[in-house]
Amino acid sequence: MHLKTKFILAVFLLFGAISGFSQANRTKINSLKKQIYSKSSVSKAKSLILLSDELSSSNPENSLLYAREALRTSQEIKNDSLISVSYNSIALNFEVRSKLDSALFYHKKALDIRIKLKDRIGMADTFNNIGICLDQQGKFQEALENYFKALKIYERKKDSEKIAMTYVNIGIVYKTQKEYEKSLDYYKKANAIYARNKSEFGFAATSGNIGSVLIDFKKFRESIRYSELAKEGYQKLGYDRYVAYPVSNIAIAYDSLKEYDKSEVFYLQAINLHKKFKNDYEIGNISNAYSRSLNKQSKFKESIRISEEALGYIKKAKLFPLEVNALKNLANAYAGIGNYLKAYELSSAYSKGRDALFEEEKTKAVFELETQYETEKKEREILIQRARIAENELKIERKNLMILAVVFLLLLSVLIGWQFFNRQKLKNIQLQKENELKDALLKIETQNKLQEQRLRISRDLHDTIGAQLTFIISSIDNLKYGFQIEDERLQNRLAGISEFTKETIYELRDTIWAMNMNQINFEDLKSRISNFIDNAKISSIGIDFQFVYSDAGLCKRTFTSVEGMNIYRIIQETINNSIKHSGAGKIAVTIDGDEDNLVIEVTDNGKGFSPGLNKEGNGLNNIRKRAKEIGGEIELNSKPGEGTAMKLFLPNNA
Repeated sequence: MHLKTKFILAVFLLFGAISGFSQANRTKINSLKKQIYSKSSVSKAKSLILLSDELSSSNPENSLLYAREALRTSQEIKNDSLISVSYNSIALNFEVRSKLDSALFYHKKALDIRIKLKDRIGMADTFNNIGICLDQQGKFQEALENYFKALKIYERKKDSEKIAMTYVNIGIVYKTQKEYEKSLDYYKKANAIYARNKSEFGFAATSGNIGSVLIDFKKFRESIRYSELAKEGYQKLGYDRYVAYPVSNIAIAYDSLKEYDKSEVFYLQAINLHKKFKNDYEIGNISNAYSRSLNKQSKFKESIRISEEALGYIKKAKLFPLEVNALKNLANAYAGIGNYLKAYELSSAYSKGRDALFEEEKTKAVFELETQYETEKKEREILIQRARIAENELKIERKNLMILAVVFLLLLSVLIGWQFFNRQKLKNIQLQKENELKDALLKIETQNKLQEQRLRISRDLHDTIGAQLTFIISSIDNLKYGFQIEDERLQNRLAGISEFTKETIYELRDTIWAMNMNQINFEDLKSRISNFIDNAKISSIGIDFQFVYSDAGLCKRTFTSVEGMNIYRIIQETINNSIKHSGAGKIAVTIDGDEDNLVIEVTDNGKGFSPGLNKEGNGLNNIRKRAKEIGGEIELNSKPGEGTAMKLFLPNNA
């Protein structure tokens, strides 16, 4: 068992404050307290957030109060960006106090707002924070999912510092799961970025982590090299608190190489550094490692001195697992100097402690120590027992034969029962699979029949109604050109009927298109919308049309035929309303979102209207009904003289 340096909460949550409360901290906090009385609510909220973050480690209670006041102020001025940052501060406060469920609750509230604001970097930061909480809860797979979401955004934004931070977080999870090769790969990628960016703290911290992982690969020389880099980096930056961690790794590496003179220097250096910063856990931990090393060198008296000194720190901090390990080291050391009575007492204490920690086996060392202590006492008993054993051997042999016979019969019975059970189980599985196959075939047959019916109906619509509508248009054109109609109203009426019939044909084609599709992907829908906008450009001279969409997040999104048709109709109806009623010179269609959420916005710069005062017509009612039918939501914003904006929010309910 060797020590492993911990990468303290993902490089101190991006190089956060070091422990200790300097005069500079106090000056900054006093300055922020004065700013919270600013007349500007925005400045007040920002100062409260900064004040909460400054106090998160030293005064968690006040930190939480300031964060909640920042949230209240941000909500009063309806500033979503500041609301999300306030939620983040509250979450980090709970995270520092290990109240991880509460931290996750507020991180997710911050994420919802940042998604709404399309704040990509903010979303990535929150994914990272959620990953840290899940990692601490032991939910490693969920933590990795969130880290990779964050990483994808950081890579798209080319934010190298945060990419490196996320690599480190991923490496921590893999190391916890003993996936050392993956862990090492991500640590090295982070280390390379910090080296390129000349980020001294990041380079030092990741070098330390690499040194720790290399011990697991038994690459001790390479581990020493990286640990030395970490040590030098921390010393240069004045972070003496962290120097002890790479020093510990160096000690363990030399110990593993059996270069004990060198390892002793670094063990003592690490112990003294942890004493300086009153880190009782690490004092006990590294002292136990040093004590084991001394036992290996048969330096038992020195090992006893180190272990007994470590026990003082361990018991004061109530670190029971470390106390158990220290007892084991002491037992081995006393046995080494021949004090078997003391060794036995310590071994018994170790055994009880080990059992209390739910360890399953007694170690070989304990049995050996116990045997050494009781050897002289038992020698005479053994001589007496030999005679009794000789007398009882025959009886025991007979009993053993009977036991073997019974055991054989039991095993035979179990084997027969197991074969019967297994055969019945296989039969049940086969029947279940046959039923599942029948159900699947029936489902496929039903789907095929439905598809055939769809195709037949669409052919009938195209061949009959489509042909009849085309005939109507042709007949109207013959009337217009075959007869000299001088009545202007009649001419307009005939032109209107012709135009309406053409629109009906377009509607029919769109309906047939939707009917023939089991699923409509984003490319199909995008192409259909683009064709409609191109036709609108031709028929609506003087209006500038724009169509903007994001392929990256929506390329895998699919829709049912009902969803696809309703989305298309909503856009079509909205654009037609803008053309007919707004007097706009510009109409824009924007589609954004990802696999989980679709956002469609249609805006114009027309004359607008007052939604609360004007009664909604059939067009708007139809749009709302279509959105409701597919589980979406319509948001309409318009003011007289400022144009109109219609948004459709559609979550993925698949």
